Amino acid sequence: MTGSVASIWRYPVSSMGGERLEQAPVGPSGIEGDRIWGLLDAQTGRIASPGRERHFIEVPRGHARFAGAGVALSVDGESWAGPDDPVTLEALAAVFGFRPLLKPFDPVPGEGFRPRYEHAPLHIVTTAAMRSLGRDHPESVIDERRFRPSLVVDWADEAEAMPEQGWIGREIRVGDVVLTGREPCGRCGFITLEQEGLPLDVELLRTIVKRYGRNFGIYCDVVVPGEIRVGDFVEIS
Repeated sequence: MTGSVASIWRYPVSSMGGERLEQAPVGPSGIEGDRIWGLLDAQTGRIASPGRERHFIEVPRGHARFAGAGVALSVDGESWAGPDDPVTLEALAAVFGFRPLLKPFDPVPGEGFRPRYEHAPLHIVTTAAMRSLGRDHPESVIDERRFRPSLVVDWADEAEAMPEQGWIGREIRVGDVVLTGREPCGRCGFITLEQEGLPLDVELLRTIVKRYGRNFGIYCDVVVPGEIRVGDFVEIS
């Protein structure tokens, strides 16, 4: 059973829009630069949770990219600045409806600002699963950006609507990188939110709950680090 890497994504700031990559180094904690900063409401100190609080639903409309030692932010995906640039923060505030505060996550648990929730190192969604969802919910715009995967794997349709569910507990080879499937990825309201080029779709989550038990895609652990590239073969054993 083989497929290939269709796309690679990195999300330097949790909950903000990510960046699509052609290649990426993968370490034990996942893609380098992935989810290394958090976004908070500067007034309340609450960390953004767009899928759970209406207050934060515009956050995915902002853009973030990895900038070596830190992150860069943008409103339009074209003009970029550092996370403390006042002009950019004001522009993002106008989009978000609150003044944002950006902070790096502390890499040492218990010693500083930590993520709202912890992620597995990598998250995979297959094209086969997205096609199945499109058949189950034809009124929707099925776009990988809704699901925020690390890797989209091009995979042929199988009898199972979501082939990656069968990869849990198995070895997944992506080029020279070796992963193991850990668990299904449970979904929240984030997948329904309006993003650039994607409309609000409140029925999408209902379909996933009804058809897939709220799960869509899988989380994976890294067994052998390395570098992944778009087009790399994906093999399950």
